[in-house]
Amino acid sequence: MLKSARMVKCRILAPKSQASLVINTLYDAKLYHLTPHKKNENNLDIGVPLANAESYSNALVKIRSVLSQFPVGIKKNLPELDQKNWPVYEKGINKLYTDFIEIQEKNKQLRAEESTVHNAQETLKIFQKFQVDLAGLNHSRYLTYFFGTVEKKDNLETSFPDSSLTAIDKHILLVGQKENRESLATGLQLFGFQEIPLNYQKDLNTEITHNRQQLNKVKEQLNSLEKQMAKIEKDLPMLRALEEKVSEEIKKEELPLSFAVTSSSFVAEGFLPQEDSEKLKRLLENNTKNKIHVEISQPTKNDKPPIKLNHKKLVTPFEFLIRLFDLPKYKEIDPTSLVFLTFPLFFGFMLGDVGYGLVLLLGFWLLKKKVPAAKQLASILMFAALISIIFGFVFGEYFGFEHVSLETGKAWCDNLGICLNPHEVESHGVTSMVADFPRLLNRAHGMMHVFGFDILSVLVIGAIVGFIHVNLGLLFGFVNELESHGFKHAFMAKFSWIMLEIGLILIVLKVMGIFGSLMLWLGLVIIALSLYLLGKGEGIQGLIEIPALFSNMLSYMRLGAVGLASVGLAVVVNENLGMPFIEKGGFFIVIGILIMIIGHGINILLGIIGPFLHGIRLHYVEFFGKFFHGGGKEYKPFGDKEE
Repeated sequence: MLKSARMVKCRILAPKSQASLVINTLYDAKLYHLTPHKKNENNLDIGVPLANAESYSNALVKIRSVLSQFPVGIKKNLPELDQKNWPVYEKGINKLYTDFIEIQEKNKQLRAEESTVHNAQETLKIFQKFQVDLAGLNHSRYLTYFFGTVEKKDNLETSFPDSSLTAIDKHILLVGQKENRESLATGLQLFGFQEIPLNYQKDLNTEITHNRQQLNKVKEQLNSLEKQMAKIEKDLPMLRALEEKVSEEIKKEELPLSFAVTSSSFVAEGFLPQEDSEKLKRLLENNTKNKIHVEISQPTKNDKPPIKLNHKKLVTPFEFLIRLFDLPKYKEIDPTSLVFLTFPLFFGFMLGDVGYGLVLLLGFWLLKKKVPAAKQLASILMFAALISIIFGFVFGEYFGFEHVSLETGKAWCDNLGICLNPHEVESHGVTSMVADFPRLLNRAHGMMHVFGFDILSVLVIGAIVGFIHVNLGLLFGFVNELESHGFKHAFMAKFSWIMLEIGLILIVLKVMGIFGSLMLWLGLVIIALSLYLLGKGEGIQGLIEIPALFSNMLSYMRLGAVGLASVGLAVVVNENLGMPFIEKGGFFIVIGILIMIIGHGINILLGIIGPFLHGIRLHYVEFFGKFFHGGGKEYKPFGDKEE
């Protein structure tokens, strides 16, 4: 399919009293792509949300506030929300939210209290090691004390000769006369002293026991909160279902914001597929008992209908590549079906190895099963891997091997019935006989004679493919311009390029001696005419881009060049790295196999990246540049939930 689904414009005019019925009908039908009204159009105001919009919005905020504290889980099926059952659900949501907030606040307080009590308990345990009567110190009329940590201990004990100082690890206890407290505090600052308050009036053991009781009490309260939270968790499936339903109801309630309104009526404008227009019209008229006017018309030039991509199941994954670039405008050619054919062919031609293709086919099949988010990309690359296997048979390449030794070939023929043709090859100046795998084209050595030069066949094939692909793009461009600007502009802007090529071909054929001198003059006339038309159709920019047309075609030679690089690396891995170790036998066989696994693994990775990127580039730059403008808006009918 080269064109997207045909759209029609649908204008709905109805009294405001029918707004809810119209919105519910549109939501259930899932056909109507609404175009939001702008206030400066037709001097009509924008509508306001329906009555329950604020109620639903507040409820959604509360639902999501609760759900944000829990992992994603299962949903429960709920009946449809309506004005009758919504107050019940709303009351339940408010109650659940209030309980949840209370639990959260209480939990926060208890956690802070738990931390305070726990720290106090640890402090008392440390102080207990000093074996000092805490209550006595706190009630003493003559003594003062400092308890805390110091950063430095050098000369600490000798710095307070008139006081009692005990140090355990970084903690110290300094006991001195009360009248010396200020001087003792000043002296301790020199050692980086940090005081730990001990505001206790009872003896140490009593305080430790009291703290332990406080800690147990806090833990009991926390356990009680956990049980309350567990009750809330039981309602989470219902809450998740409510979140989805309330979200959808908000869409309905806020849809009038896209309407144009008068004092008593509203107008909605949008688009839908032509094949569904009568169905939607009947639904609207029946549900409102004909208290509505529905007008179906064809889009005008000023309209911007949405795009509905609707391909066969096999082609659908390739929409991913189109979306990476942009969606086509309405009535612009949709290239998805063509990309479905050409991208795998380009990828397969560049990779072209039976072994590599099988590995990628299995790998992308596993990716498709294990990673649902990569399903479309994996499907594309599975198809491309399958084409790589086919081209692998065409090129006669199996993990980079194009032949086996003559002895191996004879053994295969005798034991397996697979008889390969003997062939003479030269490597590093040494000629030897090998058994070649069957092939239709040798891409590493096959040559074509072009204009007196021997050029690798795969490079020539790439250039020919480029000529066909680029000109197909020009023909598509002609069709697009014909649709949007008429025949005259289409002929000047697009067909003039094809005329230019025809003129150049005639001149080349004359130079080759195939045609007479008449064709030379005819070619020159056609070129001159094409340049004039091109200047009229695309201006100076078109004339400047003439060299780019031919560089675009030659760019397709990368189809062969990338493949040759892959073959070269595979040959190096096999013949220069792996096989020399395998031929030594013994433990060296393991080393050789390991080298080949790593080497071919790297080559397969490059075989994914290179062909994919170059294949994408040939479509996005060389091909799409001839006809594809993009900028289309995707068809998203109201009520259709996003995946």
